[in-house]
Amino acid sequence: MLYKLLFGFLVLILFACAPLRPVGPQGEFPVPPAEPEPSPKTEPETKPKIPTPGDYERRYIIDVGIAFEKKSVTIECPNKKWEFKAKAEFGKHEIQSDGDCAYAGRAYRGKWSVLSTDSGIAVINSLPVEDYLRGVVPHEIGRLKKNEIEALKAQAVAARTYAYHHLGSRKSQGFDVYADTRDQVYNGKNDEDSITNEAISATSGLVIKNNGNLIEAYYHSTCSGKTDSPEVWDSGDRPYLVSVSDSVNGRVYCALSKYMNWEEKFTKAELGKLFPKNMVAAKVENVFPFSKVEQVFITEKFPSGRVKRLVVFTDKGSFEVFGDRTRWIFQRGGRALPSALFNISREKDNIIINGSGFGHGIGMCQMGVIARAREGQKFEEILKAYYTDVSIEEY
Repeated sequence: MLYKLLFGFLVLILFACAPLRPVGPQGEFPVPPAEPEPSPKTEPETKPKIPTPGDYERRYIIDVGIAFEKKSVTIECPNKKWEFKAKAEFGKHEIQSDGDCAYAGRAYRGKWSVLSTDSGIAVINSLPVEDYLRGVVPHEIGRLKKNEIEALKAQAVAARTYAYHHLGSRKSQGFDVYADTRDQVYNGKNDEDSITNEAISATSGLVIKNNGNLIEAYYHSTCSGKTDSPEVWDSGDRPYLVSVSDSVNGRVYCALSKYMNWEEKFTKAELGKLFPKNMVAAKVENVFPFSKVEQVFITEKFPSGRVKRLVVFTDKGSFEVFGDRTRWIFQRGGRALPSALFNISREKDNIIINGSGFGHGIGMCQMGVIARAREGQKFEEILKAYYTDVSIEEY
């Protein structure tokens, strides 16, 4: 009997000293995940499936930030008018519609949602990339004629590459790309063009790659005979974005542009008001208050002739502006200088800027593209004239 009591006492001691299994949500032992369901077997196809425009439309969706409103948003759909007030219901709200909807007087393909935050409401249009391009290409290169369709094809491939490369690039804001010059100008279906749509369909799914990767397919209006590299943005080198000549036998391809030569004139008094307002946009490092501009000098240029370094002397000191941002220090009426390819001269109290070209000068020159198409060049040849060491492939 004594033996049994001693044995029971020993068991109680051992049980009391053993660690207990944790309980509650944080302490439960994890349950191993279930094995994935095997995919159903299908009969092999007798021949490879050739991708069609519909395949790309079903697979690839882009979210476009159409607008950002501080107070309210109204989206008109065939079955209902949707209205949202800022700071009323936070979060993302999907809009149900049986057809194309309109925002701010423009009709758009695809689906809609709004993202409401403390700052306001983001209006988002989601649609297949191929449909997105229909609202981009006409606004980026213009409406062209049938004999210029190779230019439209080149623009379609460049714009498609840009779109795919930037999927997820604005994720923190709830969409992929802006609908303006911060990315690509997209105005919905109002201004679609039959020739443009033909060019988009003819190049469906084609993108530009370098070493198997999508390139940053930057493009601009008018290079004025020579493109530039991302160095003008103080950005890293890319092997496919190098400075290339856009002329043959002394003839500049983009000479048909109205921006081959331009002039802007400012008074020093005007610059004294503009420069303080533009210092942030021009990314001036040592921002300080001043009221008078004494002189403006170009002290260094890139090999292409674009301004690399600009020095401004004021009544309170001097500051420098670099690269493509030199255009933005002269911004007035919401417009920067057409390009950073310019010279400065003085006439009494006036600062006269004579320049050439339009845009940053990196990548594809759109006016050059049009001239090349008129000459009979195909879109693949045109693209490889501006983007070096690349291939044109299906995405």
